[in-house]
Amino acid sequence: MATQRAGNAGISAHPEDGFFTKHPGKAIWAFYAFVTSTIGLSFWLIYYLARSLRPHPKWTYRQAVLRQVVRAVLYHRSVMRIKPTLSLKPGREKDRFVIMAPSKDDVYIGILKDEEIEPAVIGGTWYSKIPPQAESKQPTVLHFHGGAYAIGQGREEDAGYGAKLLLKYVANRVLMPQYRLGSRVGGRFPAALQDAVTSYKYLLDQGIPASSIIISGDSAGGNLVVAFLRHLSDHKGLLPAPSAALLWSPWLDLALSQQYGTAESNHNSGTDYITSPFVVWGANGFIPAFMTATAPYISPRSHPFATETPLWIGTGGGEVLRDENVEFAESMRMVPGNVVRLYEEPHVPHDLFLTGEMLGFETEAENIARNGGSFLQEL
Repeated sequence: MATQRAGNAGISAHPEDGFFTKHPGKAIWAFYAFVTSTIGLSFWLIYYLARSLRPHPKWTYRQAVLRQVVRAVLYHRSVMRIKPTLSLKPGREKDRFVIMAPSKDDVYIGILKDEEIEPAVIGGTWYSKIPPQAESKQPTVLHFHGGAYAIGQGREEDAGYGAKLLLKYVANRVLMPQYRLGSRVGGRFPAALQDAVTSYKYLLDQGIPASSIIISGDSAGGNLVVAFLRHLSDHKGLLPAPSAALLWSPWLDLALSQQYGTAESNHNSGTDYITSPFVVWGANGFIPAFMTATAPYISPRSHPFATETPLWIGTGGGEVLRDENVEFAESMRMVPGNVVRLYEEPHVPHDLFLTGEMLGFETEAENIARNGGSFLQEL
């Protein structure tokens, strides 16, 4: 299929080769990316004028072109391994950016104990403002951003659109932690899970009861939410369970993602923007050497468990993670006592919570968010 070939033609690039991740290799690849992307965009602008040639016949011209642009940008960024800077300075978020220190309580137990990775100070962004103590019992979303554990900060520049969806359909208070990433030194598992515990404990210590907390995550952030709920299940009584969990296109099979070509060979590759270099980069940086990629805390797809937290899973009918989302939802439903709802938006690519506006799927993104919100209202 032409849409699969365009992003990967030319120079062979496996990120682990390393040459294109630092200069002069990075400069060479940047020039190559500019030239091929310019030529490619000119081609797609003409090619997609015909509706029958678009990734899906129900897609608009804008959606088809933007999907190709995002796919190319993500592919080239992954090859060069352009990582975000995780600063603890407020930046444009100003007083909405808060600092969260590790809890002094003994909550980092079990899988969270690691000889090299220790709980750390992290930042987080409140949307739309820091909540006053008097409103502590109002619903609060603790959301973990996506990005394959390789990119993302939870700030306005990468997570602002998702925050707007949560504020409109879920709750009027959202906190997005800037958790550690596997693409950076010291960010492999269990760093992000330690940070999830730190941020959850931060909310509890602010006087917000667990019954008012909705834990949420998109893509890799969804993987992190599942790991957090499993940790609570494995250590009952350690922390009170959140009132509900929302998973937006969760990444649930990192073992499969480690294999080059898996994304491109998926039956939904033609309607998605995810490429192998991106997920391989994320998975390899996140998974520690002492754990298998199929471990329950890493790849929960085939590892259902009991949880007292009601679970909503939203997925896209055209995304490469669709099948693992459906399989996980079905297996979790089979566990006695679990409350699970799956919602599938037809024909759309991965994680519209993050990319709906970027890809021109605003209506579809709102459909998904609206369904998540209605799930909470029915509890």
